[in-house]
Amino acid sequence: MKNSRLLTKAQKEALLIEWNIYNASQQEPILAEFHKKYKEDYSQEDFLQFLRKKLEIDGYWKKVGIS
Repeated sequence: MKNSRLLTKAQKEALLIEWNIYNASQQEPILAEFHKKYKEDYSQEDFLQFLRKKLEIDGYWKKVGIS
């Protein structure tokens, strides 16, 4: 799932805003899926890229001009 393109500051901010809209009961299964895939060998960028794909945010970024 690794994406060679690093996220911009605006993309990271938008992604974290979107993530924070989810409540804990919505976040838990997503976090469990992430930890199952990555175990303990991951970076913040790995997590952000995982969320990017999981939350399907690329379309929004394109719409608002931060893709």
